[in-house]
Amino acid sequence: MNKRIRQSVAVGMITLLSVSAVLPAFGEEEAEKKRGWQQEEDGRWFYLDSNGDRKTDTWIRGTDRNHYYLDEDGYMATDTIIENGDKIYYVDHRGIRVANRWASQSNWDNLCDQEVDTVWYYLGANGTAKRRENHAYHIRDEAGELQKYFFDSDGHMLSGWQQIENNDGNYDIYYLGDENQGHVHTQWQYLIPPEGDDEEILTDPAKAYDGYEMFYFGWDGKMKRSDECELENGQRFGFDENGVMITGWAPAVHPVNPNHEDSEDENFGVNRYYDQVTGIMVKGWLFSPDPDSDEGSDPHWFYCDKKDGYLYNEGGRDSDSVLGWKKIDGQVYFFDDHGRMVTGLISTGGNDIGDSPFMESEFDYLENTGVIGKGGNAKPAGIYYLSQNEATLGQMAKGKRIRLSLDGDSATYHFHNAGWAYANALVDDRIYGEDGAMLESDSGWEVFVMENDIYDKHDIREEDGELTVRDGAEPLIKTGESVIINKTGKVKKKGSAKVEGVKYDVTDYVAIERPDED
Repeated sequence: MNKRIRQSVAVGMITLLSVSAVLPAFGEEEAEKKRGWQQEEDGRWFYLDSNGDRKTDTWIRGTDRNHYYLDEDGYMATDTIIENGDKIYYVDHRGIRVANRWASQSNWDNLCDQEVDTVWYYLGANGTAKRRENHAYHIRDEAGELQKYFFDSDGHMLSGWQQIENNDGNYDIYYLGDENQGHVHTQWQYLIPPEGDDEEILTDPAKAYDGYEMFYFGWDGKMKRSDECELENGQRFGFDENGVMITGWAPAVHPVNPNHEDSEDENFGVNRYYDQVTGIMVKGWLFSPDPDSDEGSDPHWFYCDKKDGYLYNEGGRDSDSVLGWKKIDGQVYFFDDHGRMVTGLISTGGNDIGDSPFMESEFDYLENTGVIGKGGNAKPAGIYYLSQNEATLGQMAKGKRIRLSLDGDSATYHFHNAGWAYANALVDDRIYGEDGAMLESDSGWEVFVMENDIYDKHDIREEDGELTVRDGAEPLIKTGESVIINKTGKVKKKGSAKVEGVKYDVTDYVAIERPDED
């Protein structure tokens, strides 16, 4: 707001004509008694009482019903602030006490502690200045809009960054614009953070910022800090301890899963991510470098909760061990305790998958980490495959036989409807070994000697978070027994076969070398 009234330093510019137009008139008889208003040669006015004495330090009400103030020397004050008792007034260039108006004085005499050139006052209906500290006054600006202002105990309008004590004895932070505005700024503001004498506003003055930053003051003008706000469109924003809008990763705010070896690391917890440009809290999928990672490090996929924005399973909060799983748009995904979406082949049980080309090195630490998920919804420890294909990246394989190929290597796995891979099992006349990979011949028929007992797929089940063999089940093929398998992985179930010149008799998959007929 550009206030309309400013201090005039040339009191002598007030002419007799202009003042006499508003001062009470006196007849010849009264003039002879030398009382009432008198004017000196320099144009200054004073007032004599009925005894002919000058009146000082008092108000005089003229016949025009306006009030005029006589200073300590008895001269009528003009264009200045009047401190009378515990009240503050302002008289204009004609000496009239004003009401319902803004008035200003130059700050040449250190009228207030603020570094401003002009000090503003607002004179209410009775002409007294607003001066109640920590109280919001609602006053219309020149455009007729109702604005909120604060004043100090001397009646000076506050401006810039201000701490205002609230009813709870705490402080709210406001931004009141420059010295010619003074009103509470609301909603989004693009400002330079407090600096210099204003640094006491900051909770953490040591935190560095680069020029202008975004702040949010809400409809009431109170700055958001160490907080979030949600706008009407459902978009959420975060603000640091100084009120600056957060972009990128927010600090860890939740304790981590005590099962994780890094649980003492204060930076290892649940984070949220705010868009680098808009500041909007990300919900859903996010592709970004890890929290607290070096700039330029490899990014990963994360999933941010649709409600609160927290990374799924970061810190292991959604798991009884390390891995958590979540169904998103009909597909199941695994997330490690850093919140990263897992890809590739993993073994969280006791199955050794060795140096499988389908296992990604950054997730090899997941070996033998146990169940996936939490409580009754946890998936059993076992072998799983999370797609490495760009179109289906991270999706859990389930309910089918899958051929994996990568850089010239290939292997076949068969996954249960729950997602775990069969191991040491016969499924559809194909054997899947300890590492879950199907046994297959390089060409033609080939003899394989079993290193473990092989069970029918129906005898393998989940119990208490583990994959186990049904009580009483007998292996179809025992350790040390031989089978004959072709290049498609098909196991010969019965009959006879000749492999590399050796004849075999096959009964219930077990191949026994036929004795030499000689």
